[in-house]
Amino acid sequence: MDLESLPWYGQFLVFLAIGIIILGIFYYVYYSPKQDDIAQIEKQIDAVEMEIKRAEKKKNKLSQMKEQLENTKEFLEKLKGILPEKEEISQIIKNIQSNISNTRLKIFSFSPKPERKDSNSVYIEKPYSIQVEGNYHNLGIFFDQLSRLKKIFTVDILRITTVKKSSAEFTVRANFTASTYLYKKTKDDY
Repeated sequence: MDLESLPWYGQFLVFLAIGIIILGIFYYVYYSPKQDDIAQIEKQIDAVEMEIKRAEKKKNKLSQMKEQLENTKEFLEKLKGILPEKEEISQIIKNIQSNISNTRLKIFSFSPKPERKDSNSVYIEKPYSIQVEGNYHNLGIFFDQLSRLKKIFTVDILRITTVKKSSAEFTVRANFTASTYLYKKTKDDY
């Protein structure tokens, strides 16, 4: 059978059938497997995009943590400025003794107490038991000067009693514990 002997619509149907067969072969041999590959690649792309989003969240969190660490370091540096180091204690004690003398108080005792260390904090408490005698006004001036020191100093267990043989300059006796706080160096400081 000759293709030219067929009427035009027969030739058209033959070409159409051949085209459909070629398209079918193309679809099943080339296009369909590529679609499966494309679908698999799209799944991989989605997985990678999810991983990228997680990584970006972690990056943002890391940035926040770095910022928080920097803020904490700045705070620690400020804290170091008001917490004396061990070498500064003798100078601080001299300043306190000088303040006591400048306010015309008489020192009866000035003795260190055992240090108090807290394993969770960055400081060590260094208390001193102090006993002075003077008048109420001068005692108030001393406490005011003590509160103005650059380094942290606290006064606890204050007990004020009257002096039995009082004069104009010596009317009260004060017993108290004054504490300063030392910066406790960590292994990161070395």
